[in-house]
Amino acid sequence: MPIVYANKQLLYADEFTTLARWLHEGGGQIERAPDGGMRLHCFGSEQGGRGCMAFFTPTLPDHVAIEYEIVVRSHGGLVINYVAIRGLNGEDLIEDRDKLPPRTGVMADYFSPTKGLQSYHVSFSRFDDRGVHTDTSNIRRNPGGLLVSEGIDPCMEINRPYRIRVCKSAGHFQFYVDGVYAHGFFDRDTAQYPVPDRGKFGFRLIGSDVLVDVRDFSVFAIEPQPNIWKPWP
Repeated sequence: MPIVYANKQLLYADEFTTLARWLHEGGGQIERAPDGGMRLHCFGSEQGGRGCMAFFTPTLPDHVAIEYEIVVRSHGGLVINYVAIRGLNGEDLIEDRDKLPPRTGVMADYFSPTKGLQSYHVSFSRFDDRGVHTDTSNIRRNPGGLLVSEGIDPCMEINRPYRIRVCKSAGHFQFYVDGVYAHGFFDRDTAQYPVPDRGKFGFRLIGSDVLVDVRDFSVFAIEPQPNIWKPWP
């Protein structure tokens, strides 16, 4: 059941007139799209391998909604968003890179416990390297790649704009497409690691040939709702 979090305050907006606020990691290409926006292209790779990463350089606080438009141009892989990605000891993903294990852009760099990072990540437009749809959209918690939510994948068409909204407040995570709730979860598990809080937001494209254009990127503060965490009677 979705919880409505209204956008309270605009924190960041990017129309991609330059890509100065995005850091490219891994392989592939990141460039301005021909008709505006940011173009990411992963090619000649395979799932689990070296992906095309783009991280928004400002650190986002907790209790945010990230919104953007995406157009998928080819179905030779999938798209992932990282939310609240930082070091387990508070390290900044970018500014403290020399304090963290080296990264080359392979998937394990971002979820393996040996790499010292925590985050949530959501996958969508999930096609395999041959262009066959893999049926679902997944949300995982890192380190460890723990599957915490599985739902429908509404992003299945090429050259169609989709409006994405990723909403995170403490351990409550929701994924929307075109204003429709796709899936989400409540995370209360602090047994081994704290619940991911602040950190970077990023894109990962991985596959044999997957290309996307991103436009109209915005980050909003949202109002926490403490009542949703009260035990049920």
